[in-house]
Amino acid sequence: MRIYATPASPEKKTSESQIVIVHDLPDESPDPHVGLGSRGGRPRSRPPKTMERYQRILLYLEKINVSFDGFKAINDLTLYIKEDELRCVIGPNGAGKTTLMDIITGKTRPDSGSAWFTRDLNLLASDEVAIAQAGIGRKFQKPSVFEALTALENLELALAGPKTVWKTFRARLSGEERDFIEKTLARIELSDLRARRAGLLSHGQKHWLEIGMLLMQRPRLLLLDEPVAGMTPREIDRTVALLHELKGKHGIMVVEHDMEFVRAIAQKTVTVLHQGAVLAEGGMDYIQSHPAVIEAYLGEALC
Repeated sequence: MRIYATPASPEKKTSESQIVIVHDLPDESPDPHVGLGSRGGRPRSRPPKTMERYQRILLYLEKINVSFDGFKAINDLTLYIKEDELRCVIGPNGAGKTTLMDIITGKTRPDSGSAWFTRDLNLLASDEVAIAQAGIGRKFQKPSVFEALTALENLELALAGPKTVWKTFRARLSGEERDFIEKTLARIELSDLRARRAGLLSHGQKHWLEIGMLLMQRPRLLLLDEPVAGMTPREIDRTVALLHELKGKHGIMVVEHDMEFVRAIAQKTVTVLHQGAVLAEGGMDYIQSHPAVIEAYLGEALC
């Protein structure tokens, strides 16, 4: 996780930089003219007409293709996630799950296809900072927190809103902001550990703190990459409860290998990726009995 300070804006009459927290900023700004159609072209100013068929779509990906040195990482992938939906995405290693998240957050530019966040943001014509500001938050498999700061300070630093660098480090918070932090600390079960340095928290507690930091940004869509990796059974149970609390308040996409955990949190639809494409979609019982899914996993992860 990194802090990105945007320059002062004469248009908005601000004299100080604004803070945005994002992951792994690209070395160069993405080219908005690459990967925006079957043959490239200028970025779309309006969402595709097919998007109008679907109601309450938060994330719209259609016919996405990505190749790396001739290897097809994403192959004609189409995925729709509704507002307030919790969608689990599973698949064997190399299925394209990480690349999918990289496309959504602007880290990887596809060769072709359409990708929209609501009807307002063309993801293929936006950089990482703009996408994060629009309301997409990503949590990686390995917890990424500021270990030298306390749990409370991590949440304060991540707090969304028009706060400047100077205001952040002076920690002058409104009553509403403090209430929100208190509620978030309680939700992630760190109220009693607010003064503990993040580096001294348990592995599971670091995961929860990072989720809390994303919540401080008030995201519309949370992307969680293997959120229970390395957790104890008790920590996994608490994470299941946390995600049940969050569903309905945010759109959530969970990439996970732990099938017991997926069954515990899955709603109506689970998406299975294989070789960069959607292999199957449906309820958990349907997925676990699907012959092609079983073959793709070789029966190992579906027990």
